[in-house]
This record gives sequence, structure tokens and C-alpha cells, in this order.
Amino acid sequence: METKRNWLDRPIHPSLPALTNEVLIFAIIMLAAIATRFYDLGSRVMSHDESLHTYFSWLLYRGQGYEHTPMMHGPLQFHLIALSYFLFGASDFTSRIPAVIFNLMTIWMVWYWRRYLGRAGALIAGALMVISPFLLYYGRYVREDPYPVFSGVLMLYAILRYFESGKTRYLILVATSLAIHFLAKETSFIYTAQALIFLAIYFIIQVTRKPWNGAPTEYRTFIIALSLTILLAGLAGGLYLAGRETDTLTGAETAIPSDPNNPAPPLTPLEPAASPLVILFGVAALLAFIATAFFLIRGYSWERLRNERSFELLMVVGTIVLPQLSPLPIELFRKALNVSIPTTVPELQALSSDIRGILIIGGFLLLMFALAIVIGLIWNPQKWFKTALMFWAPFILLYTTFFTNSAGFFTGTIGSLGYWIVQHDVQRGSQPWYYYLLIQIPTYEFLPALGFILALYLGLRRIFKPAAEASKPNLNNLPSTDEQQEDSPIQFDSRQTEETNFVNTFSLLAYWSVITFSTLTFAGERMPWLTIHMAWPLVLITGWALGRLV
Repeated sequence: METKRNWLDRPIHPSLPALTNEVLIFAIIMLAAIATRFYDLGSRVMSHDESLHTYFSWLLYRGQGYEHTPMMHGPLQFHLIALSYFLFGASDFTSRIPAVIFNLMTIWMVWYWRRYLGRAGALIAGALMVISPFLLYYGRYVREDPYPVFSGVLMLYAILRYFESGKTRYLILVATSLAIHFLAKETSFIYTAQALIFLAIYFIIQVTRKPWNGAPTEYRTFIIALSLTILLAGLAGGLYLAGRETDTLTGAETAIPSDPNNPAPPLTPLEPAASPLVILFGVAALLAFIATAFFLIRGYSWERLRNERSFELLMVVGTIVLPQLSPLPIELFRKALNVSIPTTVPELQALSSDIRGILIIGGFLLLMFALAIVIGLIWNPQKWFKTALMFWAPFILLYTTFFTNSAGFFTGTIGSLGYWIVQHDVQRGSQPWYYYLLIQIPTYEFLPALGFILALYLGLRRIFKPAAEASKPNLNNLPSTDEQQEDSPIQFDSRQTEETNFVNTFSLLAYWSVITFSTLTFAGERMPWLTIHMAWPLVLITGWALGRLV
């Protein structure tokens, strides 16, 4: 193993000490990525979705403006395509340049993942990304998905780096990754929820493993209150989902929009079932959560808590997404409030004459913003302002199309989640629950799927290895990682950093692979392009696993 590591460090020629074998191999991978992404890029005919995206981008390029609508996702793609038209002219080829660039940036990010995948693992992951059917196809496609994929790879890397170093710039990177995702597509809500769940579990493990300053009774009370919070929240969520009806489209109904002589009937969204029992358990869960926070702060101390790295990440991610969750309480009590969430500019204009609706919707939005600001200022004003600015500055600029469409701010903060809550019940696409498990992944992404099984075996064996084996010499006996070291091959030992961060890396990638598959399988709208969101974490963890075998 030492020989192979030294071989990667060896220069290809004594006169070029910086050009090592590792750099050369990764350069070949990037050249292969550039060639496969740009080759014959403009020849394939535009699909229906691509034609919509290019048309509205073309209007923006011609100076006719752009209005955000959640049906076509975020504004980032339209602005980037319009910029591509401005720089290179309008054509099918130039329409696809932004998607290609972000796809190449995703593969480039694997270079920085050497700290966690190992050098061989990163090279393998990069090569797998080049040949991945979904990363290749949708990396040359005028859709939103290449942007969230890059955002996801960047976000997980920034989380691992912040766990390792605690440097503020990685908090800013997390906020930047979320800004890219929320500007691109509403899968941002799924990614954010997944990140919050992982960070919450990680945080609970950290604070329960460390000594508390308070009396033992406060620790026990915290555990009891936390258990009650999870139980009550689970009961409220389960009852809500059990009472929720769905209106799945049949295959014939899905095909209707393609027949101009047989137009589709308007879809009437079903009301969610917010029974009194759901509200009761929800309120009880909120009270239990407040009690949990009280005993945590009292026993663990606020100063220790606010400096816990997982808690800081929770503060950044949670306060960023909080204002955009305002449609959730509105949707939950829609019958009682008798108000609909506006998702388009015409709906916002129609709402302008409804003072009651404006007060209700605006009140919830202001409340969520105020809550996010108060939480951020109590936690750490300096860090919160930096991360909030990194997110909200591009969010406001692009959703309002540089202040030419003020309604875009509200269709972005309220309409995005509100529109896709309804689409979950509609279940557009009519795909079966096993669509990803038995069709998409086995047909196209079978290599990383098999690699994921291998990774689980290697990772779990590494975690639960017998005590006798644990006493043998291994790489964990290496010195602790120097937090000042950066990502240059001559400045850090990837073997050391990979082993030092093994638990965090393996748990995060394994969790992300499983939870992404689970949430997208549960989501009502199952589409082929969503498989790319399952492919990239499978590729990363496969690279890690194969790298350990090399």
C-alpha cells in the first residue's frame, strides 16, 4: 500500500516535480470528461422540456424579461443559458454549455474528495462519473439537474471539512451550495431535509457522548424529553400521512396532454387531512421539543452548545430553509384558513385584492423570516450574517431577475414548495414504487449499485471488527490530522485523512445513498432524470470502497 501511494506521488519527470502520476491520471479523467460532454453536443434534437427552457432563456437574452414559475423550477438555468447566448450566440450547442460546465465541475470536485475517498478512491470515483449513464446523459441536457448534483457534492464535502477543521469558510461553502440548489430546483427541500436529519443525529450522538456540566438528572430528563419529542412527532407525521389521500394519474391520463384534440381536464388538488389528533400530537411534540432544548442548554451549557460543529451546521442549514417552509403550516390548515398558496405571478396579482389572504400568507412568511433572524443572531451574529448573505443575495437577484420582477421573490419563497406539495398528491408520471429499485438503477447504474453493496460490507466490517483485530497495528495510529493542511498532494497524507475521517465519511455517504433513494421513491413524482440524484452518492461511496481494495 505504501508503494502504491508513493507511486502516485512520483513525478512523471524529474524536471516536472508538480506533475505527479496522480495529477496526470486525474488530468486524463478530466480530458475524457470534456471530450464526452462536448462531443457532438448540438446534434441531438431538443426534447419538450429542453425547448421550453431554451425558449424562455432566449426571451431573457433578447431583453424581454423572465418571470419565475415553479412548474419550470428555479431561475438559475434560464439566466445561465441567456448568458451563454450572449457570449457565444444562440444555438442548440450553446444552450447545453451551462449544463456541461456544471457537470464538469462535479467531476472536478472529486479531486478535493481525496481527503475522504483516498487518492485511488477519488480517481476511481472520477472515472465512474465520466462513464455514468445518467451523469453523462443529463450532463448534456438542458435541465436543472446538473446544478443540484454539483451542489450536493459540494455540500457534503463542505460538511465533512467543517467537521474536520471548524473553519468558517466551510460554513460559507455550505450556504453557497444551498444557494445553487435553491436557485435551480425544488429537490433542494429534499436535500436540505436529509442534511438536517443527518446533522441532528450526529449532534445527538456528540452531546450524549461528552460529559455534561449539570447534574445527572438533567441529562436523564433531556433523554426522556428527546424520546418523547421523537415519538410524538412520529405519531403526528404518521397520522397525517395515513389520512392523506392521493390522486394518481393513470397511464392514459398522463398521455392526454400530448393529444391536442383531447385536452387534459384541470387537476383539483386534494385537501390534506389535518385531524384534531394530528394537531394535538403536533403541539405536544413542539412542547416536548422546547423542554428538550431547555434541559440541553441547562445541562450541556449554551457556550459549549453554540460551538459544537454539528450544531453550527444545523443553525446555518435550518435558518436558511426556515422562511421557505412557510407554505407548510398554510397547507396544513388550508381548510380552516380558506386560502390558497400563490405559485405564479398571475396568482399573486389576483391575491392583491384579497387583503385577508395577503395578511395570512405574508404573516406566515414574516414570522418565519423573523424566527430565522432571531435564531441566527442568538447563535452567532458574525457567522450567521456571512452565511445568510451568501444565500439570500443571489436568491433575491435571480428570483427577481435583477429587480425587474418583484413577484419572483414570493413565487420563490412561497410558491416553490407550495406548488410541489400539490404535485406530490397528483403523482405525475404514474411510475410504480419500484421504478428506481428494479428498473432505473439495475438497468443503468448497476456498477455503483454493486459498489454500494461492497462499501456496506467493508464499512460495517471496519466498524464492527473484533477486538482482537482492532488491537493490530493499523493506520489509525497515525498522528492526528493537521487542520491547517490543504488539498495539495504534497501537503497532506490522504491515507491519514481518510482513516481519521472514516466514520464521518462512511456514515454520511452510506446515509445519503439510502435516504436519497428512499425519499425519491416515496415522492409522488418519479421521473427518469431524478435517478441522477441517486447515482452520484453511489459513485462516491463506490470509489471509497474500491479505493480501499487497491
